[in-house]
Amino acid sequence: MPWEEVDLETWATELGVDLCELRQKDQLIDQIVTTRTELGLTQTQLAKLVGVSQPRIAQIENRVKIGTIKFDALFKILTTLGYEINIGTRRERRPDFSIAK
Repeated sequence: MPWEEVDLETWATELGVDLCELRQKDQLIDQIVTTRTELGLTQTQLAKLVGVSQPRIAQIENRVKIGTIKFDALFKILTTLGYEINIGTRRERRPDFSIAK
């Protein structure tokens, strides 16, 4: 089944991974594939630049065992492709601490 047809919520449950984590990894992998293609790099060339094997790049791009792919591996590939990684936080709501009193 093509990746685009996979229901992420179902897949996250089956893999035993957090849905938000899976979505974030999916977005980063999309960026890797798009950028590699735009730059005209093969998986072999990217692997050499990153310092991993071509099969590892293929596994990442094809989302093989996506639950075990580490964010730092994705960040390393993205920085090799010229991206700056920024991780930020923002509070979406004020927490209710009344139950703690």
